[in-house]
Formats: sequence, structure tokens, C-alpha cells
Amino acid sequence: MRERLLRLRDRAHVQWLCTTMNKGQVFVLVRLTKYDVFSFSTEPCSTYQKHGFLRSSRLRSRWCEAGILKDLFPRIYDLETCKDVNIRTKLEASSLETSLRHNVRGGAEQAQLIAVSEVSGNITLAPQADRYNWLLYNDGVYSVASLKKKIDNQRSLSEASRTRWVKYIPIKVNILAWKIKLNALPTRFNLSRRGIDIGSLMCPLCDVGIETSTHLFFICNIADQIYYKIARWWNVTYEGFTSYTEWLGWLALLRHSIKLKALLEGVFYNTWWFLWGFRNKIMFDSNSPSKAVLFDNIVSSSFTWCRSRCKAAFTWNDWLKNPYLIIV
Repeated sequence: MRERLLRLRDRAHVQWLCTTMNKGQVFVLVRLTKYDVFSFSTEPCSTYQKHGFLRSSRLRSRWCEAGILKDLFPRIYDLETCKDVNIRTKLEASSLETSLRHNVRGGAEQAQLIAVSEVSGNITLAPQADRYNWLLYNDGVYSVASLKKKIDNQRSLSEASRTRWVKYIPIKVNILAWKIKLNALPTRFNLSRRGIDIGSLMCPLCDVGIETSTHLFFICNIADQIYYKIARWWNVTYEGFTSYTEWLGWLALLRHSIKLKALLEGVFYNTWWFLWGFRNKIMFDSNSPSKAVLFDNIVSSSFTWCRSRCKAAFTWNDWLKNPYLIIV
């Protein structure tokens, strides 16, 4: 069952990985990533090696750098009577020709036998059970931390920047902002791309454009009106956004302290939280929500969340009149 869920390459890899990780860790680090985890490990080769010497096991795994011997030396493989003979048994025999159907007859057979002998002469078997060698750790022992670090490093190269987390607002709001950045929300457009029939692709807030994350949170008229009010409230210039990247660039150019920018960023995250909730209520509630109180709810909830998580002491009046003068 676990092999089927994780879609790993073979049973041996599953058994090895599952001895060092629990099911949840395997599922997170393998099933949900696009990286070949087992490219970071080497095939086992020891005294108790079970892989076929020439056939290199039924799974066609490569236990030596030369490759799969049955493909490199097909004439010798055809002569082999025991296709699944293991490495230890083959090397302990008096000669590599012991298990062949007949002695080699020269020509290609003789040349391939010499080549196989050269390969076997370079094999050193350790007096221990078969095991995989983990390449991401110096001692060769697998660890969850090394795999997680490798996956994180690979992901950070493919993304413009790391995830932005604002400590002044709840985790659930940060997660929503993270999904907006990655375009991972179940908007109508994203659902349609997955083959789900949802009827209309139009934005439920303005009914003007197709509902994408970019449209819903940056282009929609309702979002634009709220951003204009936030800009007036915080006494900053606002010329409109058309994407997450433009909003991030606008935020970076503001002449405020880093902590105050984080506070304003939290207000925008909170705005996205209420916009997404407003959109869901329009779609799924029997009673249409009121757009008039949307901005007021954003201001009040931002004060509650930021005030409870910020060390600075500021009042409700400070938050309403001059939030940009707060010393965080």
C-alpha cells in the first residue's frame, strides 16, 4: 500500500526509506515533491549482496559504475546458467566460467569474459549487510533534515524570493498571502484548468474580468477601491497594482521603517483575507454580504491582530488617525 501511495521506484527503496522515516514524513518529502529523492543515494554492495552479478537484479539496478553487465556483455549473459546468481557467490567461485554452459570459444565471447573479469577485479565487498549510502550527509546515513534542506534549496532557486511572513497577523492570514503569491487558491480559473465545470469564469465581485488571483486581489474594482482607502489612511501614494510583483515593488519603495512596512504589509494581508471571505460569502451564502462595511472590518480586525502581537503601545485613535506615526 505504501509503495503504491508514494509511487517509488522499487520495493527495496521503499523498505530502506521506511526504516528511517515514518509514513507521514515519507509522504511529505517524497509524494509532494517533484525531485528524485533516490538520486541522492548509491546502490548497496556488500558481502551479503543479493543483486544478480550479471543481471544486476530483476529491477535492473546499477550496482557498478560500468552499468548493467547483462547489457554490456550480452554474450556472457547468454552463457550464464544462473541468471540471478549474487555477487558474493560469483566472486567466491574458482572462476567466472564455472556457471557458464560451456567454455568460451574465443572472439567476442573471450573479449567479453576478459572485460567482465576486469570489472569483477575492482569490486570490494564490505563485511556488512546491504545498505544504501546517503550522499547528502558525510557519514552516509540518511536523515530527514538533510533531505528537507536539499528540497528547500532546490525550491528557493526556482522562486523569486522566499515566503514572506508577517508576525503581526495570524498564521492563517500569512498562509493565504503565500497562496496568493504562488497562485495556489481555488479561483474559478484555476478550477477550470483542472477540468472542473463551474459554469462561469467571471469574477463574482465585479463580474467584469475572469476570476484569477491577480484579478481578484489586484485588478478588481472592489480591491482597487479598498487599496485607495488604505493609501489615504496611511498617507502614502497609490497609483494602482496589476500584480503581486507590482504591489511588492510599491511596498519596497515606501519611505518607512522596516517594522512599519511590516505593519502595513500585515494590513494588506488582512485585506486579502477579507476579500477572499467576501468572495466566498457572495458565492455560497444565501444572503449577500454588505460591501459598505468591508473596509471598516479590515481596519478594526487589523487593529485587534496587530495590537495583540506588537510590543508597541498604541491606541485605537492612533490606529485610526495616524498609523504611519506608530513607533513599532
